[in-house]
Amino acid sequence: MQTPNLRVRHVLSALAVAVPIVLAAAGCASPAETSAPPPSPADEPAGGGTAVLGSISDVDSWNEYLSRQDFAAKLQRRIFLRLAVEQGDPEPESESFEPQLAESWEWSDDRLALTFHLRQARWSDGRPVTADDVRFTWEAQTDPAVAWINASTKRHITAVEVAGERSARFVFDRRYPYQLADAVEGGILPRHVFGQVPFEAWRTHDWSAVSVGSGPFVLERHRPAEEIVLRRNPHFFRRGLPRVERVVIRVVPDAANLTAQLLSGDIDYFEGLAPRDAERLAAGKSVSLVDFDYPKYDFIGWNGARPPFDDPEVRRALTIAIDREALVEQALYGYGRVSRGPVLSFSWGADPTLEPLPYDPDEAARILARKGFAARGADEPASGDRAPLRIELLTNAGNELRQAMAVKIQEQLSRVGVLVTVRTLEMKTLVARCTAGDYDAYLGGWTIPGKIDLEPIFGSASRPPNGSNVVAFHSPEVDGLLRRLDEAEDRAAMRPLLQALQRRIHEEQPYTFLYETKRIAALGPRLSGMRIDDPADPLAALEHCRLRRS
Repeated sequence: MQTPNLRVRHVLSALAVAVPIVLAAAGCASPAETSAPPPSPADEPAGGGTAVLGSISDVDSWNEYLSRQDFAAKLQRRIFLRLAVEQGDPEPESESFEPQLAESWEWSDDRLALTFHLRQARWSDGRPVTADDVRFTWEAQTDPAVAWINASTKRHITAVEVAGERSARFVFDRRYPYQLADAVEGGILPRHVFGQVPFEAWRTHDWSAVSVGSGPFVLERHRPAEEIVLRRNPHFFRRGLPRVERVVIRVVPDAANLTAQLLSGDIDYFEGLAPRDAERLAAGKSVSLVDFDYPKYDFIGWNGARPPFDDPEVRRALTIAIDREALVEQALYGYGRVSRGPVLSFSWGADPTLEPLPYDPDEAARILARKGFAARGADEPASGDRAPLRIELLTNAGNELRQAMAVKIQEQLSRVGVLVTVRTLEMKTLVARCTAGDYDAYLGGWTIPGKIDLEPIFGSASRPPNGSNVVAFHSPEVDGLLRRLDEAEDRAAMRPLLQALQRRIHEEQPYTFLYETKRIAALGPRLSGMRIDDPADPLAALEHCRLRRS
C-alpha cells in the first residue's frame, strides 16, 4: 500500500514486475553484462518481437487518477508521459529533472509562475499534444469528483493557463521547495479522449477501451487476472523506440509459478523474486539476477477506527511483540533492514536518532493484560478468565514474501496470547477492503518515489476518498506539524519538522513499521538492453529492451 528521491506514491503495492537494474548515471552494467563474452552474430539483439513479463498483480484501473496500485502506475507511466520526471537520488538541497513532454521550462522573477514549453509530440492517434491537454489534466487532478489520492500535490497551484498551443503556465499561491516536483506530478491526459466523459462519471467508466497515449506504448487489450498487452506507439517522439513491437504481461498471482516460467523460458523477466530463491537461481547460467534498494517499506496497518486498534498502547504492545530483526534475518536473507518509521532510512529527511521499538514480548503481555485481554509472558500461561485479542491480518495473494512474513508474525504474536488469522486476498479486493475500513490489520507497503509528503497518509482530513489515511490515524499534534511543514520555504526549515513528525508517529504506532526491502529482479536470456535509471520506476527504460535472436 502506495525513495531514493522521495515522493509518496499513495498506492497499495505488491511485489510486482520490474526490470534488472543498470545504474545508467554511473555508467555501470549488470553483473551478467560485465561477465558475459561478446555476443556472436546470432545472439545480437533484434528489433521487433514480443517481450513477455510476469506479474503477481493486475491493474485496478487504466485511469491513473483512479488507480491505487503501484504496478498499475508503472504501466501507466509507459502510456501517459509527464511533463518531466525526477531523476535518481538528489543531494539534500537539490533536485534533478529529465524533460519528457516538456522540452524546457522557465520561472517568473518571483517564482510564483512556471511556464512549460512542450516538445512537438503527438498522441498515438496522430493528434498533437497541446497546452490545453495540460490544463485539462490539472482540472481532472483537482476535481473533487475524481478524488485523486495525490491531489494534495496540486494544492498550491491556483491555475494552469494556456499561454500558447505548446506553452502552459502554472501559477502558485506561494514559493516552496517542491514547486517543480508538484507541477510535473501525474501523466498528461488527452482532452479529446478523457474529456468526453464527465468527471462525475469517471469512477464508473471502463477505461480499458482507451488505446491512446503519448508514451512508448499504448494499451492493446486487457484480460483481467490473465493478461495485459501493450503495443508500440507509432507516434512516440523518440525515433526508433520502443525496440520491441509488443509487451505481454502475464498476471500470475504466485511468485513461485513465475519463477518456474522464467526458468522454462516462458517469460523473459519479472521483479519480486523471493529472497530464498535468489541463491539457487544465481547458481544457474540461464538467468541473471540483480538486487537493488527499492523505495518502499512494509508495515502492518492497524485500523484506528476499530477498537482496540484505536488505542496507541495496544498498537505499541503489538509492535514490541513482533521480533522484526528475526523477520529480516529469517525471511529476507539479508535483502533488507528493519524499518525505523514513516521516512525511509536513506532519505535526506530521515531522523538519524530514531530507533525501532525494541522487541519486548513480556512488556507487550503486561500492556495487553492491563487492557483486559488474556495475555501471557515468556514463561507464563494466558489467564483463563479473559478473552484473547483476536486479529484478522490481511495481505495480498501471490506475494510469497508477505505471506511468509504474515505466518511468522502470527506465530510471534501467539507467544503473548494474541490469536491471528491470516487471510490473503487478490490485490484489488484487498485495496477495496482497506479503503472501506473493513479490516483489523493489513500487511502492506508504501512506495515512495518522490518528495516526502506525509499528509495524505497521516493527515486527519486524508481518510479515503480524500487521501490514503486508511488506518484512520488522528493526531492534532501531527496535523499541526503537517501544516507547518506545508508552509516551510526550504529543506532546512523542513528538516526539524520532519523529525518531530517521525518521533510523534513513532510514539503513536498507527503502523508497525517492519522492514525496508531490496528488490530482486530476474532476467531471462532473450532480453538485452534493459536498465533502470531510477529504482523507484523500474520499467522506465522498457522501450530500450531488445530480443536476442534464437
